[in-house]
Amino acid sequence: MLTMHSSVFRDLFTLPIPPDEAMIDNCSVVVLSGDTAQDWTLFLGALFPQYYSTEVPSLELLAAMLRLSKKYDFPLFRADCVRRLKEDLPRTLEEHDRLGLEWKNFTALGTPDAYLFLASLLREISLPSLLPFCYYSIIRDHRSIAMAKILDHSDHSVNTTDRLACSLGYAKLLKFQSGTSAWLGLDGGAFGQPRECASACTSRALASHISMNIQTKRHPLDIWILSKWNELQRWYGLCLLCHERNKARQHCWRSLPNVFGLPDWEELKALDFE
Repeated sequence: MLTMHSSVFRDLFTLPIPPDEAMIDNCSVVVLSGDTAQDWTLFLGALFPQYYSTEVPSLELLAAMLRLSKKYDFPLFRADCVRRLKEDLPRTLEEHDRLGLEWKNFTALGTPDAYLFLASLLREISLPSLLPFCYYSIIRDHRSIAMAKILDHSDHSVNTTDRLACSLGYAKLLKFQSGTSAWLGLDGGAFGQPRECASACTSRALASHISMNIQTKRHPLDIWILSKWNELQRWYGLCLLCHERNKARQHCWRSLPNVFGLPDWEELKALDFE
């Protein structure tokens, strides 16, 4: 079964057996250095008796599949795992806005700090283009377990690279947030007509709609996530200037990797090991 899916094991088992090789039941003993028993237990459970893609895997299983498929060249398994990650960790703003409230391609039950777990995994398996949204997901909720671990410098379970990226990114995005919402004329949480609006396009209903998003969503990508601009224009008659302000959100997405000290999106994608 291993040789069917892995070129590494296929080559390994075609090598001649040295005369002094350790044997168990007439089978060679293969030492898999650096692997964990848990990863192999999960991996073999998915490999036999049936391929795991028929079900939604756990995050732990996905991690085991990715680690071992990279190390031992299981291209079929790795390709499927990478696809699952990409569908739930967007690399474009359009993909971000199509996301649901929950992951669809894997589950994270029993992993309360799942995004921190993912950040470490993504660096380990060389998929840096998925890191910006992963980091953003950690800092978007300052009350989350993951963010509490980032801020707790006595918690040595957090990788220093991830802690530094999230700490710096949190401060930068809060600053960016003040710039993207300042045009709305917010004063102590109250919403008024945009200062620069060319016409009285913001009805009370629109004011309430956007104000609620701003008060509950603290980061620039989230403010407008429930506000589809073409629908708002149709419902409330936004003026062109207000519509154009959504470009600040697009700029935020383009800058997201740099916020966390990472290269641009295209460079990150080129660095992905797929």
